[in-house]
Formats: sequence, structure tokens, C-alpha cells
Amino acid sequence: MNKFAPDLESRLVKNPNADVNVIVRFDSDPAAHLADVQARGLFVRHTYSLISAIAAQGKASQVLALTSESWVVAVEEDKTVHTM
Repeated sequence: MNKFAPDLESRLVKNPNADVNVIVRFDSDPAAHLADVQARGLFVRHTYSLISAIAAQGKASQVLALTSESWVVAVEEDKTVHTM
């Protein structure tokens, strides 16, 4: 199962040293995995309470490595959302 939003994985692979902001969704409470995320060098910017997810910042290579964990459900780019 691909854990990445469309096009994100290829951009991370092409530029592994790029600084990226992502939202990482988990299969359980994010608090149980914060230490693991931080140990991989990612900075946790926000922990969401309504969904099992965090906003994180780090290198593309760190995000790619994180997706090997079974408790990571999905990764998408954290970007500004505009209304119509």
C-alpha cells in the first residue's frame, strides 16, 4: 500500500535533502509514536486531537525512512489550503 499522497514520494526521492513539511497519519494515538518520529530527526510542529496525526518538519530522506514503520498510515504535504 502506498502511504504517500500522489506525486509526493517522487519529489522526496528526487531531492532527499530538501526541507519538507508533512502531515503524518497514524494507526493509533500519535503520542505513542512521538519519540520514534523525533528520533528519526523530524521536528513535531503540531499534534492533532481530532485525527491520529501530526504535522512534522524535516528532511525528505527522514520522511521517506519514517514510512517504513507499520504504524504510519499515510503521509501528505502540509500546505496552505484555500477556500473557493
